[in-house]
Order: sequence, then C-alpha cells, then structure tokens
Amino acid sequence: MYNIKMGIGAALPGLLALIWVGAQGSQQLRDLLSSLFAWRTKFRWYALSVALPSVVFVLSACAVLMLFPGKHGGLSAVALINTLLALPGVVSEEIAWRAFALRRLQHRYSRLSSALIIGVYWAVWHIPMWLLTVRLLTAAQLVIICVNLICWSVIFAFLYERSGQSLPVTILLHVTYMVVSNQATSVVEFRTVTMIRIAAAISICLALFFARRLAVREQLPYQPC
Repeated sequence: MYNIKMGIGAALPGLLALIWVGAQGSQQLRDLLSSLFAWRTKFRWYALSVALPSVVFVLSACAVLMLFPGKHGGLSAVALINTLLALPGVVSEEIAWRAFALRRLQHRYSRLSSALIIGVYWAVWHIPMWLLTVRLLTAAQLVIICVNLICWSVIFAFLYERSGQSLPVTILLHVTYMVVSNQATSVVEFRTVTMIRIAAAISICLALFFARRLAVREQLPYQPC
C-alpha cells in the first residue's frame, strides 16, 4: 500500500510554499490559492489533461506487447488505490511546482526556461523515490526517467498557462499520468524498462511541440483562456 513516509515527502513542497507565501502576507497567500480554485476554464484543457498521458502510455504499452508477445501482467487495483491515496501529495506538488515556483520563476525567465528549471528540480526531487521503488535501476535508466519528467514539466507548464493558470487542470494531468503509467507498468510487467524508453521518446516529441507553442506566446500579454 501507499507508503506514509512517501506521502509526507510528497506533501512537503506544497506545505513549505504555503508557509513561505503566508509569511509574506494574506494577499500573497490568496493570490497563490486562487490558482487552486481556478477550475472554470475551457473543457478542452481538461480533456487534454486526460488524453495526453493516456495516449503516451497506452501506445508505449501496446508497442511493448507487440514487440514481446507472450505472457504479461494485467491491470492492478492496488496501483489504482495507491494513486488515490497519493492525491493529497499531488495537490501539494502542484501548489509548489506550478502555483508557486513556476509563477515566481517567470518574473525572471521566459515561460519555457521556467518550465525547464522546474523540470530539473522536479526530477531531482523524485530521484530518492525512484531509487527505492524502481527495480534494477541503472544510471542510464535514471537519466531517461529524468529527461522524461523534464519533458512533462514543459507539457504541464503549457496546460497551466493556456488554461488560465488553472491548478485543477494540472492536478488532473498529474493524477492521470500516475494512474495510466502505473497501470501500463503492471500490464507490461518485466518489460517496464522498454516501455519507459518508448514513453520517453514520445514525451520528448510532445515536449518539443508544446515548447514551441509556449515560446510563441512568450511575447503575448497574459490572457486567461
């Protein structure tokens, strides 16, 4: 079942962000939390939040099943329950990475550069968890996983900006990513390494596409969509 220590660790970034901003004043705290309740945005951003990770990991899992026919695993109820138990940590991470850090970085750097900086920090933050949970993790595999997460940081930043800085959109994206990736891992079972490599390749392509669109909007004034 979901490790309580890992849950506390996932919740820590958001709690620290709230404490930091709260110490600066109530208005700054309200501004931060406004992103958490900005759920009124166009449906297409919610649809993309579900579709993007689903397509990436379903395609990756199908590719593995085609390349390596034979006995494989199945969908896991335990993985689904663990993901639901991790929801508070997901909300905390999105408060920290998007509502706090990303918005702060954009005061000094471009939207794309800010997304990449967050991606690097986000990946480094997860390394201890990967070392504990990923079987037979090699240095090369760790690099691939980190690159994959940096790519998704760009995708998260794009959806966050285009949805009018809606944290519910990125929370849904985060949860969907966890659910689909965990289920895909359960299905391919002992071919997880191959699936991660395929997923990372697709994620890089998506990140390049969204990075260009994020950069194009760089000179445009912010307008909620």
